[in-house]
Amino acid sequence: MADEEDDPPVDDEAGEETPKSRGPLKLLGAVVGLIGAGAMLAVMAMPKTATTPTFEGPGTHIFFPQGEIVGNPLDDNFSRYVKFSPSCTYFAYDLAYPEARRNDPTYETLLREAFQSTISRSKIDDIIKGAGKDAFAAALEDIAEPILFPVHLGDTARPYDQHEASGLRLGDRQEREGTFRGPFHEHTLKVDATRSTLQIEGGPEVEFQDGDREVIVEAPDGTKVYVDTSDIVEDFIGEVPIGVKGRIRTIMTGEIMAQ
Repeated sequence: MADEEDDPPVDDEAGEETPKSRGPLKLLGAVVGLIGAGAMLAVMAMPKTATTPTFEGPGTHIFFPQGEIVGNPLDDNFSRYVKFSPSCTYFAYDLAYPEARRNDPTYETLLREAFQSTISRSKIDDIIKGAGKDAFAAALEDIAEPILFPVHLGDTARPYDQHEASGLRLGDRQEREGTFRGPFHEHTLKVDATRSTLQIEGGPEVEFQDGDREVIVEAPDGTKVYVDTSDIVEDFIGEVPIGVKGRIRTIMTGEIMAQ
């Protein structure tokens, strides 16, 4: 007896083959769907990677909202004056930070002193005309930025508050002589109270003595910060964030009146 052969596909009336079963295809599709759903759930379940905060902005800050700054330039033995209402645009981690600076009782006093000192080193023509006006605005920015955005040691409310965990605070000379301007969330002060050493990242390691109030610590770029270690917690070992919480983008003098 001859071997039986598989039944050939039956043509329909139009002469086309009858489609074969799609069972295996449906099963494959279901498997792919399950894999896709599982991958999606896995992605959703993955913890988000922490990112370093960055400056936001720009924002606008008026330095003296209650009035103008008045100063005496070099002209005629300081007998003349200029007055204007300076403002700036800025970037900061928190755009509300500049307004919060007004809670520091020394903020406006320091600003007035700095602005008036800059005016007293200039002549009226250099303040109100051409390239001199741009240079004057740049000089105001140089003296205003460290006051508006001072260095913080630890996440303190005010720049000269004590960092509770380490007992450190900024030295008194920081306000006028400190040059470090690194962003707060990008730099740390390495502290080892048991060895009496301080270090800003790859900068030189500095030793301090009991009661030191003005320890100079240099960053890798040579800029420096003054640290008061007189109340350091004796067994503290760790890293404390250090740096500024914003930067001035542009100083605007507005209309300057000279007399």
